[in-house]
Amino acid sequence: MDLVRALKFPLDDEDWPVKIAVGSLVTLIPVIGWIGSLGYQIAVARNVMRGSARPLPGSDELGQIFTDGVMAGLAGLLYALPMAPFWCLMALLSGIADGSSAGDFALACVSVLSVLLSIFYAIPAVAMYWVGAMRYSQTGNFSEFTQFGALWREVRANLGTLVSLFLYYLLLSLIFAVVSPLALITCVGIFVLAFYSQIATGHLIGQAGRQIVRSY
Repeated sequence: MDLVRALKFPLDDEDWPVKIAVGSLVTLIPVIGWIGSLGYQIAVARNVMRGSARPLPGSDELGQIFTDGVMAGLAGLLYALPMAPFWCLMALLSGIADGSSAGDFALACVSVLSVLLSIFYAIPAVAMYWVGAMRYSQTGNFSEFTQFGALWREVRANLGTLVSLFLYYLLLSLIFAVVSPLALITCVGIFVLAFYSQIATGHLIGQAGRQIVRSY
C-alpha cells in the first residue's frame, strides 16, 4: 500500500481543481455533505480497484455518488447499532445523575465500560465494514455489507492487509489533524481538507481492495 499515492492521486487529474471544488462544496451541506463524502470515498475505492488512471470522480457522477453514500451511511448506522444500548444508558444516567457520589460512580463505571466495549467492538466492525465497502464497490449490492459471516472470514483471511490499512488510516488521520489548524484559518480550507481526507481514505481502501477482493 502506498500512502503517498493516496495523498497525491487527485493532482494527476487535469480537472482536479474543479472536482475538488465540487466535492468540497458538497461537504458544506448538512446531512447531504456526510452522505456525499461517503459516496466519494466509495467511488474512489471502486475506481482504484478497477485500475482507473483517474480515480477522482467528476460532477457527472454525482447521482451514483449519492446512491453510494446512502448505502454506505446505512451500513455505518447498522454497524453502530450494537453500541446503541450503552449510549442510551449513558444518556439516561447523565440525565438522572444528581451529583451524589453513588450517581457519579455509576455514571463513571458505565462510561468506562462503554468506552472499552466500543474499542473492542469498533476494530473488527470497521474491518468488516471496509471489506463490505470493497465488495459493494464491485457489485453495487447493499447485501454485501450484511453478509457478516462471509465478511468475518474475509477479515480473518486478510488480516495483514487490513492491519496495514488500519495503520495507514491512523497515519492519514494524524497528518490531517496536524494540518487542520492551518485549514481553519481560511475557513473554507477545513471543508477542502475534510473532502480530501475522505478521498484519500477511499484510495487506501481501494488499494487494500485490490489485494483482498478477487471477483464478485
